[in-house]
Amino acid sequence: MLGRLRPYLLALLVVAAATVPYARTLDFKFAWDDGFLIGPQLDVHGPGDLARLWNLPFDNLLKDEVMARTYFRPATLYSLALDRALHGSNPRGFHLTNIVLYAGVCLFLWLLAWEISGRPIAAAIGAVLFALHPTHPESVAFISGRTDVIAGLFLFAAFWVAARFGPAIEDARWKLLPAALVLVPGLLAKEVALFGAPLLVLALAVRERGLGVRRLAIAALPVAAVSVLYLAIRFAVLASNPMPAVTPVEGTVAQVLTSVAVVARYLPLLFAPLRLSARHEIVEVHRPDLVFAAGLAALAAMAVGCWVLIRKRSPWSLPLALFAATLVPICYVRLLSGAIVAERFLFVPSGAIALAVALLPGVLPRRAAAASHRSAAPRDAGAAFALVAGAIAVGLASLLGPRVAVWEDDGVLFRSMLRDSPESPHIHAIVGGWYYREHDYERSAFHYRRAIRYAPERAGELLFHLGAAEYDMGAIDSAFVHVRAMNALRPDFGQGWFALGNLYLKVNQPDSAMAAYRKALQFSPNFAQAENNIGAILERAGKYEEALAAYRRAVAALPGFADAQNNLRRLSAEMGRPEGLDSTP
Repeated sequence: MLGRLRPYLLALLVVAAATVPYARTLDFKFAWDDGFLIGPQLDVHGPGDLARLWNLPFDNLLKDEVMARTYFRPATLYSLALDRALHGSNPRGFHLTNIVLYAGVCLFLWLLAWEISGRPIAAAIGAVLFALHPTHPESVAFISGRTDVIAGLFLFAAFWVAARFGPAIEDARWKLLPAALVLVPGLLAKEVALFGAPLLVLALAVRERGLGVRRLAIAALPVAAVSVLYLAIRFAVLASNPMPAVTPVEGTVAQVLTSVAVVARYLPLLFAPLRLSARHEIVEVHRPDLVFAAGLAALAAMAVGCWVLIRKRSPWSLPLALFAATLVPICYVRLLSGAIVAERFLFVPSGAIALAVALLPGVLPRRAAAASHRSAAPRDAGAAFALVAGAIAVGLASLLGPRVAVWEDDGVLFRSMLRDSPESPHIHAIVGGWYYREHDYERSAFHYRRAIRYAPERAGELLFHLGAAEYDMGAIDSAFVHVRAMNALRPDFGQGWFALGNLYLKVNQPDSAMAAYRKALQFSPNFAQAENNIGAILERAGKYEEALAAYRRAVAALPGFADAQNNLRRLSAEMGRPEGLDSTP
């Protein structure tokens, strides 16, 4: 009886490890990028909206001009749109979906580990350790981190389908077709699934060791076809460079050195996750150092290990290849725009933990009595193995709890980042922006000043934001100083001249304000807010026809701009032109 129930009990154990630590997130709010991603732009009223979301670059929603049109992730957008249709603006439903998806990830990882090892108990232990890993909250407790969870779910499911059903299909052409089809939603969720696609071929090679190279190449065709089709669609939708225009590290030598060093920085996060943060501040590497040497050694070890194990078609090639294939490419800083090291990047690679743990009982020393006993079934985890694993699980759970808690809301999250990196200019800028949105302008200005103090060479737009905070708190003289400094550093930044115009209006100098707004339009020709403010100045000066023309330009530049529309309607009516938006001089 117990034997028949064992798989269900093990599945229940894996699901509990995946869901219980994250149950508290049902009461969490939206945090960080959630405010940009989740909103009316996800509303679906018909096929047109489905097509719009398909063609919407994921990073366009993040309001980051550097990253725009870099990420193609329609599966993630569709899942968020479905949540919005079901739950509106209630974050509870979004968090519930993340938890359910994560449970699915852990279950498929358990099935995969079981399939390649033949050890259901050891596989379940490995899946539990994966579920409790403290680097995962950035993907599970953070709604926007769902990209990793969906990609991981379908990659691990495809991996399992390849290992479970591929060997049973006689015709080599169709052996990996089911797995390739299962992989498709993962490809459409996050790019990391593409890096993991070759693992489906490796899983078949390991599970069917008698399959010759020629037939293995034929079996790989569906995976290759799906990958090429994905890349073609991605290129058609993005129609732009596949990498961000600006990276966190400038210079080819520094990019290579930093990328290699990043490999070494991920290893302690995976195997000794004691110093975790929602924002890891990584120093650029401009000359070889010990961290670079460690990264180079790790890369060499992975390359040699993969070469030897894959040639032998060893099951141990699967965890090593999973880790290397899905982590090493994203260590290349040229692919990155913001954080160089992020814990969410470890989500899929850390699946190697479950696979390795499932295989481990086969290489541990046997007792003499056990060694003399021959059995067709692989030796599964024993009591000692489970005891050690249980101690590790308790340790991981103790680290996981505090990491889940920091995603409660923006305030808790950003303050935790500041505690982790108190001298980071980037984090001070994030905190300053949060306080500004909370209308706490004094604290906002304080953190913007700190950001400038720690990175004066990167003042740039920080001066603009500082000036905005000082404007709203009534420190006009200081705001003038900082906005003018901003314009001196970035004379081609239209927003800076617009801010200067607003300051001039505040002190009742309309002519100077007009000159600043026209300067803003010189560098940003479709700056609707500047056109609208020019219209207001002209209207107060009694130049009504010119004011109408400015309001029209504002509406044309930004359709739906309420202030400009209202001004155009009102002034048109006052001038006897009730047609309003369609009025002509």
